[in-house]
Amino acid sequence: MKAKRFILCVALAFLAGILAYSAIQREHTFTLSSEEGGVKAEQIQPLFRTVRVSGDCDTDVVFTDVETGEKYTIGYITHGMTEKIKLERGKWYSVAGNGNLTVKPVNVRVE
Repeated sequence: MKAKRFILCVALAFLAGILAYSAIQREHTFTLSSEEGGVKAEQIQPLFRTVRVSGDCDTDVVFTDVETGEKYTIGYITHGMTEKIKLERGKWYSVAGNGNLTVKPVNVRVE
């Protein structure tokens, strides 16, 4: 009887963790879009160390540290593919690329 309760509690905790992670992903997903199809930029801050980027066209994606100017590049993403990049948590980066870029999980600087 105790084993069944323990398994049930573990399963509920696991489900709660998945739901919380899903809510964070949904809340902190940002789409950088452009009608002209040109390069555009926005300032983001990684929520965790890994940022996922996807787009609707072939493009390079460049993250520039706002304080130091150091650049981090995802060499090339294609339509429908998702790439990951490791960035320092808590720092602000300008992200630039072509097409509609979806970046997550991040905070966006609102000015």
